[in-house]
Amino acid sequence: MIMQDEILDELDKCLGETVSLTVGRMVDNRIRAQHLPLDKGAADSFREHCRNTRERIASGTSIPYTATTEMVDDQFCVIDDVEMIDDLSNFRSLADQVATMQQIAPSDLDDKIGLYTIALGDDALEANRVLFVRKTNPRLPYKSGRLFAVLSERLTRIDEPAFSFSPDIDFVIGANWVIVLNQNRFETLFRAIGIVEQRVDTWISGITDYLPMRNTSIEALKGVALRDSRTWRRLRDIKQRKHLANVSLQQVREYSSTVGLDPDTVVVDGELVFDPAERFGFLHLLNEDLYKGPLTDETFESQRKAIMV
Repeated sequence: MIMQDEILDELDKCLGETVSLTVGRMVDNRIRAQHLPLDKGAADSFREHCRNTRERIASGTSIPYTATTEMVDDQFCVIDDVEMIDDLSNFRSLADQVATMQQIAPSDLDDKIGLYTIALGDDALEANRVLFVRKTNPRLPYKSGRLFAVLSERLTRIDEPAFSFSPDIDFVIGANWVIVLNQNRFETLFRAIGIVEQRVDTWISGITDYLPMRNTSIEALKGVALRDSRTWRRLRDIKQRKHLANVSLQQVREYSSTVGLDPDTVVVDGELVFDPAERFGFLHLLNEDLYKGPLTDETFESQRKAIMV
């Protein structure tokens, strides 16, 4: 497990290094990125954005990225498992390939830009670079000739393209870790680069390798996972835990009854049945996220798991 202090040390080492800005479009589940040149003032401003992000991490609370994660307030997620890091290599390459990336002029940015990234680090040491990612198009949508106020006493007419780069970073990628600061935007980009589509069959096999499931249910589950982050996160957890290897359909039926679900709708004719309308109950069940309160006999969802040894 990567510790918060290790991440902060890595950020501190790169904050004084070269700043590079890239903008990207999503094309066929790939990021088509171009390098946007910066003058010294702009580079210093982006460095300050990264420094502010470092302070946000330092003062925040680290939580694991799991099936039940729903970030609040000052929380951030730390991801350091090898599979997830590998899945995010498309983003990591934006930090590693800045030197050979095609340049683009600000005037050529259009409404198809989907994200921008700030890379910090030594140009000669690609592995030491850190990438700060923001899911947005920085180009302001306006027509030539509009009037804008720019923190001065007089309105100024702007005829050239204008851009806005927010200090709010969505996630940060190091050599062997990822910090998620905005869960919704991170998961939207994760899905946009095709990772969920590539992995979903493997994740579902965490169920079907051990328990029979109707083909129609498998296809329905796959369709929901491609649209819903909470679904694919639970499938991913089930696959990683491998706990269903020692579970029988009879045990599934018994657990269903224990937490107030109808076992005859979960298991039909010796096969698991997935109903998209009841997707959370089905996945909570298989991921052991449900329990019945001993005082009220009501069913609750467990938000965290801790294995006691």
